Amino acid sequence: MKEPLNSWEHKLAGKPPVKNGFTSELEHKVRERILMQNEKRRTPFRAVAAFMSIIVLLGCGWWFRDDVLQLLKPDSGENIPAALRGDPLSDGEYTINIHQFAQDGSIEYQIKRPFIIRHPSVKLNMIDAPRDLYNDPAMFKAWMDKEQPDMLQLPLKLFKELAADGKLKSLDTIVKEHQFELGTLYAPIVELLRQLGGSGELYGLPADFSTMALYINEDAFAKQGIPLPEGEMSPEEILQLAKRFQGTGISGLDALDRTNKFALTEFFGQVSGLQTLSKDSGGKTEATVNSEAWKQVWQSVADGYREGWITQQKILDIGKSGITMKDMGKNDAFAQGKIAMKIAPSYYYSNLENFKFEGVMKVNWSTVPLRVDASATNQQSFLGTNTVYAINAASTQEEAVWELISFIISGTWRSGLENAQLYSTLLADQSVMDEKDSKHWKAFYENKVDPAKAAEGYRIAFDNRAKVELDAALSTLGGEQMEAVVKGSKSVDAALDEMQSTLEARLAGKGELSHE
Repeated sequence: MKEPLNSWEHKLAGKPPVKNGFTSELEHKVRERILMQNEKRRTPFRAVAAFMSIIVLLGCGWWFRDDVLQLLKPDSGENIPAALRGDPLSDGEYTINIHQFAQDGSIEYQIKRPFIIRHPSVKLNMIDAPRDLYNDPAMFKAWMDKEQPDMLQLPLKLFKELAADGKLKSLDTIVKEHQFELGTLYAPIVELLRQLGGSGELYGLPADFSTMALYINEDAFAKQGIPLPEGEMSPEEILQLAKRFQGTGISGLDALDRTNKFALTEFFGQVSGLQTLSKDSGGKTEATVNSEAWKQVWQSVADGYREGWITQQKILDIGKSGITMKDMGKNDAFAQGKIAMKIAPSYYYSNLENFKFEGVMKVNWSTVPLRVDASATNQQSFLGTNTVYAINAASTQEEAVWELISFIISGTWRSGLENAQLYSTLLADQSVMDEKDSKHWKAFYENKVDPAKAAEGYRIAFDNRAKVELDAALSTLGGEQMEAVVKGSKSVDAALDEMQSTLEARLAGKGELSHE
């Protein structure tokens, strides 16, 4: 199973020497200190106790630097964080059990500290589910019934299963009661979660989302005197633009996949609405890869590889101990200025920001949206999320859990992070994004994607194993055929003829195949 977050991010970010940068004893003192600040009057003894807790913070709480400075100020109304002055949880004690991705740790190491500063009466307990349970919804449900987490971090597939099984609490009423501005979140990702929830109700919320875009090396365009692309770019426009870099010493376009040349061809076809499988008038599934439209895409991409204006980068040597972000950047042809354009998922935006932080980024860059045809068959590629935050339907801590979820998805906790660019991602709330770097991320919010069609794509991927296996076989076969075409040992017509016959034979062996 694909990890909910990039594993390199966790490895590179590392963890503080102790949880949240402070021990449980120090955490208790911080809670005590903040609660004391809420009182209008303090005894001399409490003043001494507060001073002593500050000494402890200065000695051990290096992760608390900003908060220590705040606490050292004279005790006044202004000294109390705004969120704490109106803390809706201040009149009770709460313990929230949280299921988090074991390999992520974002709640424990990034969010817990600023949250308890604002809500010192809340205690957060982390519960990590075994990773193999993510692939087995039944086993996860059994684990969930036993451990009873109040809040859950979920991948989309598990979110869909739990929502359908009544394991998650509907958030619509909660959102309305708390007057939460749902409209501030990226609308397509919210609608996708409604669609996957199965009933149109909202059973979870995202802090971020994922999509695709065209990355532009502005320096390469300026050097060749080629105007920068603007607005949505279609596959035809991208290929025509890439070809203008032929013979310049800079490749016009990067391949979508380092191991399979067919991936770019398939992507261009699918985003234009072309199908590899379709239904005939009688409802029977048939292969449709050998069409004139597909031939045009194949020929253009194959020409690009042969003539050198499309480049497939070498596979990175990760090694047994992984690879540093700095070395990854040094070996990235786009970051090193050797490629003019690159189609990539939004996580690549985070990579580029990290390359800059590591001092290995050599180009000025921006992004533009891709044109997604209304009939595109890969719309799930343009709409997803790393994590869905949900409330266990059996939880009795709804108020406290909602405060935590709304705090997470607001994105405001990121402002207190050191080296925040290490955690660059597309936030569901666009208003929290750093406007000065908007040319890096604005295009992601401009993609025109249909959440209903994206949800259908996910359902097929989650539930139709035969279709998934056929797609995998198509990818392998397509890669072999494209390699032959690029090398000149086979024509596009011959390659598509072989793919068509192979798929037809496979369909005949599988019997009727549902793909809608």
